Amino acid sequence: MRILVTGGSGRIGRYVVQELVKAGHDVTSIDLFPDADSPCRTLRVDVTEAGEVYQALASARAEAVVHLAAWANAGMVPDTRTYGENVQGTFNIFQACADLGIKRIIYASSAQVYGLARAPPVYVPVDEDHPLRPANCYALSKMAGEQAADYFITRWGLTILSFRFMGIRTPVELNAGIDRMMRDPRNGARLLWTLTDVRDAALACRLAIEAENVASGPYNITGSHIVLSEPTSELIKQYFGEQTEIRDALPNHVSPMSCTRAKEAFGYQPRFSWSVSQRYLK
Repeated sequence: MRILVTGGSGRIGRYVVQELVKAGHDVTSIDLFPDADSPCRTLRVDVTEAGEVYQALASARAEAVVHLAAWANAGMVPDTRTYGENVQGTFNIFQACADLGIKRIIYASSAQVYGLARAPPVYVPVDEDHPLRPANCYALSKMAGEQAADYFITRWGLTILSFRFMGIRTPVELNAGIDRMMRDPRNGARLLWTLTDVRDAALACRLAIEAENVASGPYNITGSHIVLSEPTSELIKQYFGEQTEIRDALPNHVSPMSCTRAKEAFGYQPRFSWSVSQRYLK
């Protein structure tokens, strides 16, 4: 399949490109700062410029898109740019795909839409129906992207899967993330003590692109287990207390973030498990 990856030289994008190329897909990567060592064709493209987006998609003869290009968090640039450019770039991608007949899109949203940095979850496991409570301009831009997706799904018949990524780390970053949570578990509460190997994020993108019949909508994408040695339910009770309703059992070290929808829709199941006991797994 011919697939265009936006932000293909970024932190997640380069792993998505590698995963797709390894699976035999014809991949084109676009980025403001293309990776010279990319295993696929690369183009320098600003997704906030609609003309550049149309030309890149046409040149790649894309059949599907993985849209990762964005300011990756609040505070990297002024808030007006974070929100404005993330929303503009996403709309440009969706509109160009609609006009060019590209029906399958993976859109990188974020679990930050749940607002866990500001308040405990309303309930656990956190599924895709959990209330959205954006706490910064980045999360707000991702919510706007999901709303735009709903419009293009309804108006243009596109299939758009919004991936609510959480706790994504590269393999070399994971040990440091575990160390930080071990020193003070409160540091991991906003991530529900769950980290996600970026290679699993890439796997999710490939599986969703390749699935023959998959429904549009939001999907949580994260690790399957917490990284600490304490049982999940004990951490929930200790750090969230009565503010969080425990709706279903969380046996042993199962993550409080549910990826059941992604597993049922396109078979997502993390390949890499990171925890205190497995911290040096490569």
